[in-house]
Amino acid sequence: MNTTSIRIIGGRNKSYRIVFKASPNLRPTSDRAKETLFSWLQFEIQNKVCLDLFAGTGSLGFEALSRGAAHVTFVEKDKGLFKNILKNIQHLEYQNNSEVACSAAIKWIKTNKRQFDLIFLDPPFDQVHYEGLLSSIKTVGLLSEGGKIYLETDKRTEVALGKDQIVLKEKIIGDVRLMILQ
Repeated sequence: MNTTSIRIIGGRNKSYRIVFKASPNLRPTSDRAKETLFSWLQFEIQNKVCLDLFAGTGSLGFEALSRGAAHVTFVEKDKGLFKNILKNIQHLEYQNNSEVACSAAIKWIKTNKRQFDLIFLDPPFDQVHYEGLLSSIKTVGLLSEGGKIYLETDKRTEVALGKDQIVLKEKIIGDVRLMILQ
């Protein structure tokens, strides 16, 4: 089995390595992108309820927990990655402030009843319709009042935002566009 790892870059679990099976379908958020994202959110992450919707390795959710988020819900459809997230939750002792669903993101959105202060969206770039995804999040009321969405896309992808969605922050790092939406 070919494994690789990514690290948590700040907070309580700084330098902890999340080990996972390498896959061509998996593109974890780079350290540089995480540093940018969490510097944008550094004063807002404390005690927030977060959703890591296309969790993959769980990197963004674990980073949020490490930095003081109150709760993270991880949603990942790949059973191997799902089990790996569960293993890291146990190891890092986040059983009381996390939950994990093994489900496709859109299917999960339709059945969820919880609201989130912060939603991390880092889907496989070529497998999602961003406008439909953002519309579904709004339609079901997934985002709490004043909540924010972190969206990661290919830098060439244009995303048509709804008239009530505002880009608060945006940066391109390599081939990736990072955005904070409200």
